[in-house]
Amino acid sequence: MVEELETRKCVWTGKALNKAELLRFVVLKNGTCLPDFNKKLDGRGFYLSNSKLLLNELMEKKKPLNKILHKDVIMAEDMPQVVENILCKKALDALNLTRKAGDLVWGFEKVKECIKKGKAAFLIVATDAGTDGRQKIDEIATDMEKFTLYDVNTLSKTLNKENTVYLVVKKSPISAMARLALMRYQTFLNT
Repeated sequence: MVEELETRKCVWTGKALNKAELLRFVVLKNGTCLPDFNKKLDGRGFYLSNSKLLLNELMEKKKPLNKILHKDVIMAEDMPQVVENILCKKALDALNLTRKAGDLVWGFEKVKECIKKGKAAFLIVATDAGTDGRQKIDEIATDMEKFTLYDVNTLSKTLNKENTVYLVVKKSPISAMARLALMRYQTFLNT
């Protein structure tokens, strides 16, 4: 039996998408619109496509959601940055959880060995990784999914490890959660 994906409609584009491809917002009773990615806030919820470009476009319009939602909606001017910060933090938190679960490997040689043994689910490379190291890791991980979202400093601080440039998340039950968080952040930035 094939499991059906749960879909919702983007209020701005009208496209029905998988919930993982959407951002959930809530309009509180006072009209304030807030991100509600954990689905915990009371109020009228709605979905927007996971796209920084689309959110910026929406913010340029004058009260664009009022007509769609039939309510005066107050959205902070810095909402695209707020959403980006939330998605960035959620992805970093997911990486930290994989570390705590023992499913995160870092350091060039350990990463290389994990990939060669077929234990790696996906690879994370720091944005400021050196060209030589990138070429070497690309040769080893030719068909592997790669995320390049954070610099060395951010990864090092998050994981409390010095000079964190290359990481792999091992194939494990927690790897899907981490991949989804990284993918949501990457999609938001790139679309």
